[in-house]
Amino acid sequence: MLPWLVTTWQQLSALLSRDQLAHALLLTGPDGIGKSSLANHLADAILCTASSRPCGQCKSCLLRRAGNHPDLLVLDSSASSIGVDAVRQLSHFLHGSAQQQANKVVLLTQAEKLTESAANALLKTLEEPPKHSFIVLTSAAAAMLPATVLSRCQKWPLAAQFGDNTQQWLAHQTNRSVPDFLLAYCAGAPLKALQLIESGAADTLQDGFNSLQQYLAGAVSLTSCVKQLDSIAELTPLLGWFLRQQLLPGMLNKEPAKQLALQQLYSRWCRDEKQILGQNKQLALTAMLISLKRLSR
Repeated sequence: MLPWLVTTWQQLSALLSRDQLAHALLLTGPDGIGKSSLANHLADAILCTASSRPCGQCKSCLLRRAGNHPDLLVLDSSASSIGVDAVRQLSHFLHGSAQQQANKVVLLTQAEKLTESAANALLKTLEEPPKHSFIVLTSAAAAMLPATVLSRCQKWPLAAQFGDNTQQWLAHQTNRSVPDFLLAYCAGAPLKALQLIESGAADTLQDGFNSLQQYLAGAVSLTSCVKQLDSIAELTPLLGWFLRQQLLPGMLNKEPAKQLALQQLYSRWCRDEKQILGQNKQLALTAMLISLKRLSR
C-alpha cells in the first residue's frame, strides 16, 4: 500500500469489516495519486472470503491474483468516452448471482468519461443497487460528473502530496535524482513524478527549468534557451508551471498589467499550439521568450 493511502485504506477497511461500506464509492484526486491502486486493493478486500483485508490465500484471492475472478468486472475506460453499452454490461453483471461468495464488484476508472446517456443509465443502478454489489469509481475530474451521480456516491478525496515524506518515498523508489520542483510540477502526484523520473523526462524538465531561469537572468543566450526548450515534449505544461510558480507570484497586487499580459501570452501560446498546423515551433518559441523577458523586468 502506498504510504499516503494507508489512512484512507484503514478507514475503508473498518467500514467493510462492520458491513457499513457504501454500495458506490468515488475515489477522487489528481492523476498519479494512486486511485487505481486503492480501488483494486479495496476490490480485493470486498471479494476476499476470509477477511475484510485481502488474505492472499483464499480461493477468491487466488482467483484475483490470477486475473480471472468471476465476481469482478473491470470496465474498459481506454477510449475517449464510456458509453451506455458499458453501463448496461455493468448492470447485467451486478444483477447476476455471485459465483464465489455474496459480493460482486465493478471497477470504473476515469468515470468523468461517462457520456450523458451512460451517466443516466448508471443512475438507475446507483438508486437501486442489488444486494451485496459494489461499484468503485475513480476520477481525476469529478466535477465533470453529473450532480445526480455524485450525490449517490460516497466520495473519498485523495489529497495531493507535497511533503518531505513523499519526497523521501520518491528518492527510495529510484536510483535517479529527484528534482526539488517535480512534485509541485506534478500537482502532488507521486506516481506521475516517479514515471517522469524513470523515463528520464524529469532530467529534461530540470534542464528546461534551469535554462528558463538562466535566460531571464541574462546568463544564457536566447538561441541557447530556444534550443534547450525545443527538445522538451512537455514544454507547454513546463511553461505554464514556470509562469505560475516563478513569475506571477512576484507580480500579485503590484503589477496587474504585467500579470494580465503574462496570462494572455501563455493563453496565446496554448491556442496557437493547438490551432496552427505546421507552426514553426522555434520561431514561435523565440517570440514567446522575447516577450517573456520583457514582461519579467
